[in-house]
Amino acid sequence: MRRSGKLWVLMLVFFLTDVALAGAQNFSERFTKGEASYGVQVGFGATFDLPPGRDRTDLSFLFLFPNYQYNLTGLIKKDSFLSGALYWHVEAGLAELVNRDGEYLFGFTPLMVQYKFLNPKRSWAPNILVGAGFAMTNWKDQATAELGSEFQFLLHFGGGVEFFRKQGSYSFNYRLFHVSNGGIQRPNIGLNSHVFSLGLRF
Repeated sequence: MRRSGKLWVLMLVFFLTDVALAGAQNFSERFTKGEASYGVQVGFGATFDLPPGRDRTDLSFLFLFPNYQYNLTGLIKKDSFLSGALYWHVEAGLAELVNRDGEYLFGFTPLMVQYKFLNPKRSWAPNILVGAGFAMTNWKDQATAELGSEFQFLLHFGGGVEFFRKQGSYSFNYRLFHVSNGGIQRPNIGLNSHVFSLGLRF
């Protein structure tokens, strides 16, 4: 086996072992109200036609957004399949176009929440996320028919699965990422993108 292959196997063993150690013995303490953490999501996005049939500019981009999370509720609905905790999620970062001229989007989203469906019998949790923010971008240089200004609003809808390690966690995520300026300047039909990302919490 090549050295790179061995490295991937060792990393997989490390993550699986660390996830196994994140058991129920410290479950309540780990998800208490007021618990805070930092993380980052790194991924790739691509625009698509929404609604279908309305042809829009095809763009793809790299996505790098550090974030902060604060547990607003602690564990709620403990005896229900909806058992979990609600988090305030704040993120700011960069999305840069690929296969173009490297146009940028600097975004900040202070109004976002994430609900994690937590269960002491497992070391992973599905989650859903929704939020709104704003950005400065020159994507309009490529998306001339969709974006009429450098200032844009952002909408996020998504979900994922988070795997808890002894310290921190990692996750696989999807979100629908909407960019438009709210009618401040024309054109304003906006862009919609699929974003797939890997998340890390520290």
